[in-house]
Amino acid sequence: MEIQITKNAEKSYFEIISRYSEIKASLFSRKTIFVLDIIKQNSHIGQIYLKTPYRKFLLTEEVYIFYKIESDIIYIVLFWDNKRSPLNLDVILHS
Repeated sequence: MEIQITKNAEKSYFEIISRYSEIKASLFSRKTIFVLDIIKQNSHIGQIYLKTPYRKFLLTEEVYIFYKIESDIIYIVLFWDNKRSPLNLDVILHS
């Protein structure tokens, strides 16, 4: 399967790492690459998010990756900081 990162996911990723120190950002980036490889190998590993086409996978204690699968492509749609309001999450995923 191929992984594609959406503009929204890219934006949310950089918003998260911009708040980290250089060392923590580097660790987060390495962990992200590792988890994306896991998702690529087993696309159904993430938990289905409510009754949506999205799956979520816990990247760190504070961040989830949201993605959806279409044909042979896994679209990474969002990196979500769990400290944010879940109401905002639903708005973002449905926009």
